[in-house]
Amino acid sequence: MSQVSEIKCPVCGEWSKWTNKIDEKCPHCHAYLDPGRFRYAEDKRTNAEANFKNSYLVISETDDPVVQMGKQFLNWLRWTTFYGISVVFFIIAVMLILFGLVFLI
Repeated sequence: MSQVSEIKCPVCGEWSKWTNKIDEKCPHCHAYLDPGRFRYAEDKRTNAEANFKNSYLVISETDDPVVQMGKQFLNWLRWTTFYGISVVFFIIAVMLILFGLVFLI
């Protein structure tokens, strides 16, 4: 059961009834009653969606714990391989530049 309290709107300064919901708006000016919490929740949701899109295998709450650990390992292996190959290409590029400069001199 939610308790109803009053909060002063940060925009218009009017007192409004508030049930402590994140997305609750002022009935007078339609501004969010707690804009900091709302912004934090939106950022958290956006980051979760971005992480969801970046995952190779999507880990859902209904998966068994063993399946979740396997998917986490495969996601980790995917990103480790990606960054490892990037480092190898970077080292090869640096070596080509250094050898090019040595043979120029």
